[in-house]
Amino acid sequence: MAATATAILHWNAIPVFADIDPVSYNIDPASVERLISPRTRGIMAVDIFGQSCNIDALRAIATKHQIKLLVDTAQSPGALYKGRHAGTQADIGGYSLNYHKHIHSGEGGIIVTNDDHLAERTRLIRNHAECVVQAASPADLSNMLGYNFRMGEIEAAIALVQLGKLKERVASRQRAAAELNAALAGLEGLRTPVVSKNCTHVYYVYGLHIDIDTLGVSRQRIAEALRAEGVPGVMTGYQNVHMYPLFQQKIAYGTSGFPWNSPYCAREVNYDFGICPVAEDLHTRTFIGLNLCMCEFQSSDIQRVAMAIRKIWGQLNALKD
Repeated sequence: MAATATAILHWNAIPVFADIDPVSYNIDPASVERLISPRTRGIMAVDIFGQSCNIDALRAIATKHQIKLLVDTAQSPGALYKGRHAGTQADIGGYSLNYHKHIHSGEGGIIVTNDDHLAERTRLIRNHAECVVQAASPADLSNMLGYNFRMGEIEAAIALVQLGKLKERVASRQRAAAELNAALAGLEGLRTPVVSKNCTHVYYVYGLHIDIDTLGVSRQRIAEALRAEGVPGVMTGYQNVHMYPLFQQKIAYGTSGFPWNSPYCAREVNYDFGICPVAEDLHTRTFIGLNLCMCEFQSSDIQRVAMAIRKIWGQLNALKD
């Protein structure tokens, strides 16, 4: 979960956290716009839980401020935005191949870009940037120290086979989500996932919003009851990255606060609780997720999950604190 933000720190840049949309759970373009400063160099968005962020709105902001747009599509391979694959409409898009994603090769990932210059730089960086001292001689040598980000041949071969299974895996999660949507319709105080306009959803996580004020029952009590009924993959909240110790203490490189205390950090960057009220409320009080991508759910499994949820909703008075 922290990788998107720590990737920014990796290049000595400073993450500034925007809030999310309360329905799609993706980054809120209006929050992004408010946080742009003269020092901003890019927008890093995440296609969270299985559907694309509002790429048009984010692209408009990036174009307006002449900055780059990067998208982490680790949780949404195969999702579509206006008929095009999520992750392919940014300056750079990225996909994960670690073990609990839609398809995987154990570890590793893929990045895509239509920019020849960025493509060359990423190819160099993944292999110690060795080619910069040979015939290629790129004009831009900045940040060309390079690393070993190479994917091994075996992992690549596995990933290639897995790619052929993506459509099937996406369809499986979509069938499971559609069956859950139908079975849970009408339950008071429960909102099932909402698919944004122009999007498809591939359901890495099946996100539920609990109206605890209406129900009068805490999320924790509901989650405990779900687990007691044997519902697999129940998650309460989804960590607010800005609350991790690394950001709270501003300790990244060394112990003195670099890069936050560096000369190019011209403003105080705030990571206090309260900077992302929507995300914080979802994490601490109102969000329950089911990890659809962790298992291959059959219709019979989905019906048992739905029966358990409906049973709990029929006994909410007994769960009140």
